[in-house]
Amino acid sequence: MKTNFFLTSIIIVLFSITANSQITKGNWMVGGDAYYSYDKYNSTSETWSIYFSPNVGYFFLDKLAVGIKPTFGIAKKSKAGYGIDVFTRYYFLKSTKIINFFIEPKGGISYSKSRGGDSINSYNYGIKAGQALFLNQSVALEFFMDYNNRAGSYKNIKSNSQRIFFGFGLQIHLEKDK
Repeated sequence: MKTNFFLTSIIIVLFSITANSQITKGNWMVGGDAYYSYDKYNSTSETWSIYFSPNVGYFFLDKLAVGIKPTFGIAKKSKAGYGIDVFTRYYFLKSTKIINFFIEPKGGISYSKSRGGDSINSYNYGIKAGQALFLNQSVALEFFMDYNNRAGSYKNIKSNSQRIFFGFGLQIHLEKDK
């Protein structure tokens, strides 16, 4: 009973504290993500991956940013991979909230090379959703779930894979000059 009261109290406090984050028109967002994925292809092959993705975005409207995100990664069955995505991010709550929720549709291209030397070119699209915890008005720690659908070819065989990533990120929101 004491644990439930404690958790409820923390949730109420976090949702009522204000931070005045910089998610308004004319501001920039710079940061990145790190995440782990587990992949299963065509029910026959399994692998793991670790990715790092820096990003930069611009708020064209309050709570709405558009940007680019290059990605670099390593995986169990490949030497390395890289790609670039274009994204749109929308924050649901007012900029005064210390915790905010976001959704981020995206699409892009990627390239990877297997340990055997074969290359994989693919197109992908996906959606990321999560929460941003603003540590102050400019810095946010993020926790998210990311769904990605990738279509490509490997040894002249077309393939399609779906991934779910769980990860974390850090964003710095830069205020425009006044």
